[in-house]
This record gives sequence, structure tokens and C-alpha cells, in this order.
Amino acid sequence: GGDIREVVYDGFPAAKTIGTDLHPEFWNLGHKLYNTSPGTSPAHFVGGDAFKPEILAVAPPSTRTTGTPSPDLSNLTSLNPLHGRVSVIHATTFFHLFEEDRQLHMARALAGLLSPEPGSIIFGGHTGAQEKGIVNQVFGGLEIGMFAHSPESWIAMWDGEVFEKGMVKVEAEFREVISSGERYPLLLWSVTRL
Repeated sequence: GGDIREVVYDGFPAAKTIGTDLHPEFWNLGHKLYNTSPGTSPAHFVGGDAFKPEILAVAPPSTRTTGTPSPDLSNLTSLNPLHGRVSVIHATTFFHLFEEDRQLHMARALAGLLSPEPGSIIFGGHTGAQEKGIVNQVFGGLEIGMFAHSPESWIAMWDGEVFEKGMVKVEAEFREVISSGERYPLLLWSVTRL
């Protein structure tokens, strides 16, 4: 929950934030790390596998606001009641964990959560490539092959495959950063509703 804690610290209303992770115990470890509790840290959390439809079903991108009250975030056990209601989605160091088809599935699932209001945004960063394909990364001495999009393939996926062409503005930039003597190819990106 470090990212949620940071946006709350920067002024975003904690009661309007929700995080999710495959492993709910990470949220509990965050409470230990930051010396907080559910009572002192009002951000909300839904644990579970985002590829399971009971946690996050794929829904088409919303084309109009629902007009109904927002659900109570503190009682959610699924992200599905948030379809078409989320104004900001942060997904960093996430997409590169999956093969190309599962990245597309997750992009569609997140697109279904995004509000149709202009300026609503999904953004993040993960392993990228100058040309899409398998990139070998070294983590803890282990070399791992992972699928990586190029800026061009990432933009084409979101603007035309996930969203109808012209519904979003997609920006993607490839960078190589060096950390501890290792090179990391990064794709930094944003998808903004128009």
C-alpha cells in the first residue's frame, strides 16, 4: 500500500482510495511497516486474483456516467461495483508479470473500471522494449524472460483494441535506467479518456 499512502500524503482523500493485490497479507504487512491500522489508515483494500471475474470482470468501457451513488468502498470484496466509476488507476510494475494475451485481458478489465469523464486516467510503468517481444531481465541473479510492449504496440493496444479508436489519448515512452549497475528497460505510460 505504499503508493496509496503516498497519494493520501500528497492530499488525495484517503476515504476515496482502494488498493488491490493478489496477496492480502501484503496490505497487513504495510500496516506493520507504516505503524498503522485499518482504523488509522482509511484507505480501502480488496484482496484477490484480478483475473478471476468475481474480483474483476471484464466490462466494456463506459460511455456515460451511471447517475447512481458510488458504492461504499469499505464494504467491497470485489472491484466490479466500481465499473465506470474510477477516475485514476495506477498500475506500476504489474503488466510485465503476464504474457501478451493476459496483458490485453487486464487492460480490458481496467478499462471497464475507468470513468467516462474526460481526464480519467490509467497510468504506470513496467518492463518495456524498443520492439515488442520477450525481454530477459535479471532479478536477484535469476534471468527471467517476460513479454514487453514497445511504445507503439502499447499505444495500439489501448487506442483501438481496448478502447475504440479516438476514445483515449495514450502516451508511452521507452527508457533505459541503470540501478545498481543493472540496465532496466522501462515503458512509462498513460491512458487518458477524451
